[in-house]
Amino acid sequence: MNTREKLVSTTSKLIRKKGYFGTGINEILKSVEVPKGSLYHHFPEGKDELIQAAIIYGGEAMMQKYGDAIRGKDAAEGLSAMVDVMVKELKDSDFEDACPIAAVALASGVIDENIRKACDRVFKGWQSSLAGYLERRGVEKAEEKANELYAMFEGGYVLSKAHKDLSYLELQKKFIKVILEA
Repeated sequence: MNTREKLVSTTSKLIRKKGYFGTGINEILKSVEVPKGSLYHHFPEGKDELIQAAIIYGGEAMMQKYGDAIRGKDAAEGLSAMVDVMVKELKDSDFEDACPIAAVALASGVIDENIRKACDRVFKGWQSSLAGYLERRGVEKAEEKANELYAMFEGGYVLSKAHKDLSYLELQKKFIKVILEA
């Protein structure tokens, strides 16, 4: 992994734990063990440009995990497996990790417009991929249902993290079939 990749990967991990405002340049540089000049060499615009790259990276990493979980399964089974991934991540991080995109998007009203656009791009990519998955499994109104499911998943993740209670995510499994069959 080169310096740029280390900066992006480390920043993605930190924003999952600390959000946009809690993730500082000095902490990133210390974690990667590079001087400040390296950051500005790879990201001339500074922290905001690095955060944008970390959002895209984090979104792709999550997409890969979810893709691995749903591959080869019918819609309901695959989506339940996706919830299992979310449960495992919260459990393994002792509820410290947040959705890497939501952690930044929640602050997007007061941060750089390009960061908001990066969050939007990742969210739309996830929704589109979910709709494609449902469509390939013969689910009617796939795009509409993908949006409903996606909103439910994000909400369940946030509530489970906030309350340190996995039941909010586990409850989603009950509603997956309801949404798919509606």
